[in-house]
Amino acid sequence: MNYRSVVVLGTAREVTGTAPKVAAMRALVDHLMRGRWEEARQPSAGEIAATIILELPLTEASAKVRAGGPIDSDDDYKLPVWAGVVPLTLAPGTPQRDDRLAAEVELPDYVRRWRRTTAE
Repeated sequence: MNYRSVVVLGTAREVTGTAPKVAAMRALVDHLMRGRWEEARQPSAGEIAATIILELPLTEASAKVRAGGPIDSDDDYKLPVWAGVVPLTLAPGTPQRDDRLAAEVELPDYVRRWRRTTAE
């Protein structure tokens, strides 16, 4: 099986104060879909107060990655059993319009162009 695994160690602390919490919310939204924060309704004071945001300074981190094909013994290859890799992906699908959305609201370009990348 191919995999990617990350373990991080640190002591989390709660982010307090309206401005730092909103900055963290914005950073997360813009990281996922650049441009969405400016268009979306901003959180209310009640929503901000009801949301807990944690900051995690990393003191230690490790990653493990396994890629490539199977590593079977020579005897295994004598068996009439299929071996290989079935790739799985996580990718955005076709945007699905909310049924209650006003008809004149069009799909924004940032949604139309959005692709999950690891470079951002």
